[in-house]
Amino acid sequence: MIESKAFYRKIEHAFAGSDSARTRERFAESFAPRLLEQLGGALGLEAVHLYERRAGDLTPARRWGAARPDIGDELASRVDAAHLRSGGGATATATADGVAIRELPWVGETGGGRTGVFAVGALDGPIIAVFLGEPGGLRAAPTRVELLSALNSIVYSIRQRLERGRLEDLFEQARAIQLSLLPPGRREFAGFDVFAASTPAQSVGGDLYDYFDVDPETLGLAVADASGHGLPAALQARDVATGLRMGVERDLKITRMVERLNRVIHQSGLSSRFISLFFGELERNGNLSYINAGHPPPLLLDTRGVRELSVGGMLLGPDPGARYKMGFVHVDRGASLLAYSDGVFEREDGAGQIFGRERLGEWLRETAHQPAEDAVAGLLDRLTEFGDGGAFEDDVTVMLLRRQ
Repeated sequence: MIESKAFYRKIEHAFAGSDSARTRERFAESFAPRLLEQLGGALGLEAVHLYERRAGDLTPARRWGAARPDIGDELASRVDAAHLRSGGGATATATADGVAIRELPWVGETGGGRTGVFAVGALDGPIIAVFLGEPGGLRAAPTRVELLSALNSIVYSIRQRLERGRLEDLFEQARAIQLSLLPPGRREFAGFDVFAASTPAQSVGGDLYDYFDVDPETLGLAVADASGHGLPAALQARDVATGLRMGVERDLKITRMVERLNRVIHQSGLSSRFISLFFGELERNGNLSYINAGHPPPLLLDTRGVRELSVGGMLLGPDPGARYKMGFVHVDRGASLLAYSDGVFEREDGAGQIFGRERLGEWLRETAHQPAEDAVAGLLDRLTEFGDGGAFEDDVTVMLLRRQ
């Protein structure tokens, strides 16, 4: 009898080390020997063969365990017959022992011995054959029904792993797209020292920072945060970056550009996902006009202390008719401006206490004379230490501007 809990633990062990293999072929080659190593005793296996289709034939690519005869020709004829019956479908299968088996895996007498067979991914992919030893010994051999059930469990787990690998590849592609939207962290502009950094909580995140030339005298600054994180948030952050750049290229006024972007986000149909945005236009003389659309207020540190830049309006997305006000400040020489996402001040320690805006303001005062890049690196280190070294709960984005 197969002990279910112990058996499924062994399946997990068999998959260890195979998760990084993205293709069916590489996955099968990595998984097959571990199948014999981890599950051989539980299933009474003596050998495992891996067959791959080459020039229309199924040929043994690798063999592990005891010497058993090659059954590639028999497998090829049965698999080809299955394709003909199914019209080329990927899930139909062959006939074993004269009995029609509707889907893989199947268990039967092939090559002169008891054999279980299953495909990795589909019939046109690699085929793994497991050869059972003769019944006997202290442990009772699994019945045909038990073996078929066990192989079905393995096939299901393989499909899950391959699908997860496919999704991880998609996330990596999305991450590459997202990173391509972010400009280099450092930016020099008319005596201002600017540096930004963004760390997603998952493979991809919904935070965004950007800066671009509005005209030779003006630098555009943006920090945005799409609700949630992961791929949907990253796609909306991409839309914000594109919308802002198009608005600047068309020379739209700040309020008109933000209101138009708000309508576009609302019309996207993702009614449960909203975006906060801080956007400003900084002139060479230090004048800054900005709109804060529901974003955590940036902090301006100068001789008068720390001030919050909160003029603007609501989040982008919920209300297509929202109106936004424009705020004005002056960034004096020696002053610092910090824009950030809520993942910064909401960082939690082991007791559930958050980092908070007060600590953020203290850090801004303490590092007032540091270069922007060094100060941002120090803040990220401080946030990591505050959370006992754990991963960030939310995306973390920081943009620091200092007028020298």
